[in-house]
Amino acid sequence: MSKRKIITTIILPAILISALIIVIINNQQDTSGELVLSSQELDFGTVPEWQGKVTEEINATNIGKQPISIHRIQVGYGFVQIEGPTSIQPESEQKFKIHFTPPILPPDQTTATAIFFTDSPKTPQVYLTINALVERFATLSAAVCDFGNIEPETDYEKKVRLCVHAPMNHDQIRLIPSGNPILSWEMEPDIKSECYIISIKLKISLNENENDDESDKYSQSTPFSALLTVAFPNDRTLTLPTIARIVPPVVVQPESLSYGIIVGDNTPSLEFTLSAKNTFNILNIEAREFLQIIVTSVPMESEETERPYKYRFSVTLDTSVAPTLLREEIIVTTTATHEPIRIPIYGYIKKDLQTSPSSDIQNEE
Repeated sequence: MSKRKIITTIILPAILISALIIVIINNQQDTSGELVLSSQELDFGTVPEWQGKVTEEINATNIGKQPISIHRIQVGYGFVQIEGPTSIQPESEQKFKIHFTPPILPPDQTTATAIFFTDSPKTPQVYLTINALVERFATLSAAVCDFGNIEPETDYEKKVRLCVHAPMNHDQIRLIPSGNPILSWEMEPDIKSECYIISIKLKISLNENENDDESDKYSQSTPFSALLTVAFPNDRTLTLPTIARIVPPVVVQPESLSYGIIVGDNTPSLEFTLSAKNTFNILNIEAREFLQIIVTSVPMESEETERPYKYRFSVTLDTSVAPTLLREEIIVTTTATHEPIRIPIYGYIKKDLQTSPSSDIQNEE
């Protein structure tokens, strides 16, 4: 077959068919629907929480030649709902309503993304970014009131600012008592703003006539927590968790001593310290005879601001006379507190079984 015949019978028809296919595909794309939103971002601005649900609208236009079906709209957030048509005719415009529910919005600036899923090959997914800033009906300047480490017989106070934004009768705002006698609070207007200052006071009073269980209650570090509630006339409340760690006047570090497993006739030693904010003296130390306790350093004012006065002790264990299982305690009496300080001691002495009489008898047999 000649070259001319090949070109006229095979190559030219193939080129024409390919061009026809391209034209058909382009014509189909040109006639399909295409969804365009009037804006890709919708900003609600500042939304007052107490006004309830708010609604904004956006326009959606089909600029194509075929109808568009909107299969679904995905938001993924419970505080946003979108309603509108499920189809848009060619070269026509429809409205979509976007509803925001402020009371269930997260704090601060909120951003959500809505996705419109369509049957259009040109715009299968169309995105809309939604922004809002919620103004709460009332706010506290702190999420938690943390007193840190506190000591008995000492006054502590923290201040928290309360700002009320919703219109209401401020005279009916109430501070609900915590029910704990060591915690109290009161509210007064802030002269520098239209807010209020809430003063939270914490004091642990120890009574010398309390029974033994109550007297030992704060002999070691003890966590404290309570929930304070502000009640408003609109039947809403704000809660303020209040936490602290109650430490005794004299702090033991570590709070317990553990020798672990002791092998052989060793004489292991451990150390502990007693520290306080003010100077104090050691009145008495009680311990079993196999525990030798030596004061290795006496208190002198150090550069530490929280507890500058320290005693350091060394505790040496005589394993030759100590019981196999240690469950003992050291009792220290000081001038800083009425109650003695109790330091638990733990350990296990592993005896040498090869030198025991029962082991020798078994070996002879």
